[in-house]
Amino acid sequence: MQKLLIVALVVGACGGGGGAGGGGDDWTSKPIKTVAATVDGIAFTIDLPDGMRQKAEDGGVHFDFLVGEYVKTPEVTVRAGGFAKTLEDYLKSEASTKDWLRKDTLPDGYITSAENSAYKGKEDYLVYAYRTAGDKVLTCQARVTPWSRGATTKDKVPLVEKMCLSLKFAK
Repeated sequence: MQKLLIVALVVGACGGGGGAGGGGDDWTSKPIKTVAATVDGIAFTIDLPDGMRQKAEDGGVHFDFLVGEYVKTPEVTVRAGGFAKTLEDYLKSEASTKDWLRKDTLPDGYITSAENSAYKGKEDYLVYAYRTAGDKVLTCQARVTPWSRGATTKDKVPLVEKMCLSLKFAK
C-alpha cells in the first residue's frame, strides 16, 4: 500500500480539471469488459470499465483513464506477490488506518478499503485485495478520486472493490 500511496501522490498532482476531453465525468456508466494480461509470468483476468488504458510499470500492470491530458481514476494496479499473507498481518502493517470501510477475509485471500490517509477529507479512497491460487499470489491495488471539484466518490468504492474482486488467475 505504501507504493500505491506514492503513485497516488504523483497521479493526484498530475490530475486536476474537470472531465473535459471526451471521457465524460461518469466512468460508472461505461460497460464492463473482461481484460486479460500477464504479470511476472502469471496470467490473469479482471473486469474493468471500458476505456481504461493498460500499461506495464513498476513490476505490475496498471489501468487508468486518460481524459484529455489528465490521468483519471479509478486506477488499478495488479502485481504478482504481496507482503501480507493474511488480513490480520495486513491490518497490522496499516495500523495508522482506523476507519476501514471494508476488511473482509475471502476464501482465497482478503480485501480492504479505506479513505486515503494522505488525503483525509478529500474523497480519496484506496482498495487492496490479496488473492491466491496454490503458491501463486496476485494483488490488486486501486484508488478512486473525484473527476471534478466537489464531486464525491465514497459511493463508488464498492464498484472499485468489485473490480479487485473480479481479479482471477487465468487457466
